[in-house]
Amino acid sequence: MKKSVRNEILITAGIALFFLVFLSPILIALSGSFRELKDTSSYLRIFKSFTLESYQAAFGKMKYFRSLKNSIIITCISACTLVAVSSMAGFAIARLRGKLGGFFQIFFLAGMIVSAQMSIIPMYRIVNRLGIGNTIWAPICLYVTAALPFSIFLYTNFIKAGVPYALEEAARVDGASVPYTFIKIVIPLTKPALTSIVITQGVPIWNDFFFGMLFLSAPEQKTLPLTMLNFIGDMENATQWNMLFAACFLSALPILVIYMFLQRYFVSGLTVGAVKG
Repeated sequence: MKKSVRNEILITAGIALFFLVFLSPILIALSGSFRELKDTSSYLRIFKSFTLESYQAAFGKMKYFRSLKNSIIITCISACTLVAVSSMAGFAIARLRGKLGGFFQIFFLAGMIVSAQMSIIPMYRIVNRLGIGNTIWAPICLYVTAALPFSIFLYTNFIKAGVPYALEEAARVDGASVPYTFIKIVIPLTKPALTSIVITQGVPIWNDFFFGMLFLSAPEQKTLPLTMLNFIGDMENATQWNMLFAACFLSALPILVIYMFLQRYFVSGLTVGAVKG
């Protein structure tokens, strides 16, 4: 009994130490964001002062509301398009009979192996030929394309594990069409999976810097992560770390608020969708 208690204490202490090390950069950044702009002393002395000066300066320099609007527009359009396409594709793959369903599932799953950064040159040429370069539609198309493999994989497994086929058969017996069955029966039952897709893929879209830097050059098009460049120093001007820390938390704040309302769907969507594949 004593050995069991001792092991439990050691495990708890190890987990606490791990989280302390893991969260220490966040605590240091949070502490730095509440410092005065001119305070460049050691950041290991956390929470030595408390002022909103850095947040006020970052808020104005980021053009916060304009950048927030751009981030919301790009993320919402990308997430809605992704949910619509992945749900229809996942439903079709999950209900395909024979080897064809398994083939398509593996086909889309293979897309997770290829990194979007590896194919940036052909994608850049395609985007320019389509005439959507330097518009918000360029990163939106790339976000949806890059996120489709995982989203289809998650949604397909969720339907197989959590949506009984008998419900669809009963609806067809009553005269319901396939689109009606999909919208009225399947979609309500798969809300946890759809929410998981929105969170797992929406957060990287919101935080993305790479595609936005390539295709959004106009100041009025920049999203919140792109405004971080305003705080990076050069040969003549030092990096404004306190303002940069404040800008990071201002950028993350909206997505944290959204997650608070959607977290109960998130866990169930991932666990049920991973039961079988």
